[in-house]
Amino acid sequence: MPLSVDDKLAIQELSNTHVKYLDAHDVEAWANCWLPDGKFIATYGTFTGHEAIKEFIRGHIAAGKEDGARHVLSNYVIEGDGDRATVYSLVVKIQVEKAPHIIASGVYNDVAVRTADGWKFESRQLDVDNGVFAAAAAAEQNGSSGR
Repeated sequence: MPLSVDDKLAIQELSNTHVKYLDAHDVEAWANCWLPDGKFIATYGTFTGHEAIKEFIRGHIAAGKEDGARHVLSNYVIEGDGDRATVYSLVVKIQVEKAPHIIASGVYNDVAVRTADGWKFESRQLDVDNGVFAAAAAAEQNGSSGR
């Protein structure tokens, strides 16, 4: 049976709520978007289970990587049937506390499953676009060349 419109909206809400918690630095609520043994797969590594996911994001926040950040999601494609779905979406991370600019962009490819507590991520894979790394390399090169 194909996913209903209500299912697709609930899955999109899971994704949007996930970044709402990230922007608020609410580590517990952010990790609870996954199944207890869920995986967050990113450029930074693969983190399995709530404790590993929380440890990763706490370090990311402590390093200042989420200071002044707001995440915007778009271009959802949600497919599946029954109790399992694949989710494609785009993310743009914007600096909103300093001069506004795009910090990074990327693509999420997720697997969401229906649970008694609603939809949860079985896996959420973030592929950060190369532009953020190219910009960092250029800034480092300009800084090391004395400019």
